[in-house]
Amino acid sequence: MNKEFNRPEPIIEVGQVFKVQFTDLTHTGQGIAKISGKNLKGVEYFNFPVFVPLAAIGDQGIIELTQIKKDYALGKFVKLFPDKKSPDHVPIKCKHYPDCGGCNIMHLSYQAQCDFKTKMVKRTLERIGKLTDVEVKPIIGMDNPWYYRNKVQVPFGERRGKTIGGFYRLNSHEVIPLEECHIQSEEMTEIIKFTKNLLNEFKIKGYDEQKHQGEIRHVLIRESRKTSEIMVVLVCLNDIKEKLTGLVGKLIKRHPRIVSIYLNINKDRTNEILGDETILLHGKEAIVDELLGIKFNISPKSFFQVNPEQTERLYSQVLELGDFSKDDIVIDAYCGIGTISLAIAPHVKHVFGVEVVEDAIKDAKKNALQNEIFNATFVCNEAEKQLELWQQSGIKAQAIVVDPPRKGCDKRLLQTIVEMRIPKMIYVSCDPATLARDLRFLIDQGYTVDTVQPVDMFPQTYHVETVVLMSRL
Repeated sequence: MNKEFNRPEPIIEVGQVFKVQFTDLTHTGQGIAKISGKNLKGVEYFNFPVFVPLAAIGDQGIIELTQIKKDYALGKFVKLFPDKKSPDHVPIKCKHYPDCGGCNIMHLSYQAQCDFKTKMVKRTLERIGKLTDVEVKPIIGMDNPWYYRNKVQVPFGERRGKTIGGFYRLNSHEVIPLEECHIQSEEMTEIIKFTKNLLNEFKIKGYDEQKHQGEIRHVLIRESRKTSEIMVVLVCLNDIKEKLTGLVGKLIKRHPRIVSIYLNINKDRTNEILGDETILLHGKEAIVDELLGIKFNISPKSFFQVNPEQTERLYSQVLELGDFSKDDIVIDAYCGIGTISLAIAPHVKHVFGVEVVEDAIKDAKKNALQNEIFNATFVCNEAEKQLELWQQSGIKAQAIVVDPPRKGCDKRLLQTIVEMRIPKMIYVSCDPATLARDLRFLIDQGYTVDTVQPVDMFPQTYHVETVVLMSRL
């Protein structure tokens, strides 16, 4: 090995190795080290950042450069010095890590994960939103950050004539056969493994993404923390319900907690998991779960947070920061199946929820009815269009809650919120970057940030949920 780290003026080129110490983490949890030297053309680099997976702040070791970009380089570990390892660097629990793309900071202690996410939210607000004077509260973490997911979506493929199911290798669509997973429930893992065996027994072929051939594309499983009910959705390229009859019988015999099995048909070349057509093969149309004492029907396409324990903490923050009164009218944009709306409803005069997914609105109405909540109205429409209609009809809201997808709020929606002069806004975000962008717009239009509270919904990953309270000046 060409040990360039011993040279007085190291050469900075792909394949060169350096002795480094990691001083920080990127927003995706990669370690940051700094190197100095020249490339083969004589261009000098000073304190040039290198991003390396699986590093913790304080780690020391040898890295190899794998790519060199304009402003940074990428690298990989050659050796981590055992006696120079950070106390934040802990033994890895899962045999699939880091090859599986599901987790990316499992090598960090849980306290280090929490500290990283709090700092990452603050830095992102400062860097993108220019919010330099905003306090970010310490993240609300979990008592046990393992086996928390109530939903799993597993791709299926074929290898050497056998159907396999697992998770995609990091940055690829290569399926790694699933043997264990430490962030989803253990029974869901067992169901996936048993379903894989049944698919081979009944000669149901895994999906070939390149050729757009095969039969089973994904298996989606949802589990209720409250009732222990389990739903299984078999996502197939075509209607093969006749071939699935024997499989369904063996599956429910082995796992009696399964109360609902669906066949979903997805014929398109797409990264979308579920297709438009869904056929009930066994049992109930929906399973029931509970948040903050409110029951929710969950169907195959329902959006329901994947971490129920932290979801209750998240929604409790919405209620606490909202400080709602019995005279308040509240709008819930991107309301989904009504989880936030129905949590708020007992504390206010009326809640108006809007969501673009028709099935979600149907579920929201059913959820309101079964919980005997009659001061909630749900409408299927684009949030930005519906807010304009409510504004035209004279509805004056004292508060609005937005819980948008990762891309953040539509600018037209934000502009309408400003025009409606809604005094209070609670923004629930799953992406600090789009949150920072949207907060900057609202601040420039007369709002101020009162509270920023991260919540750790996704331990072992760099993802983070954040609740922000804003007030109109």
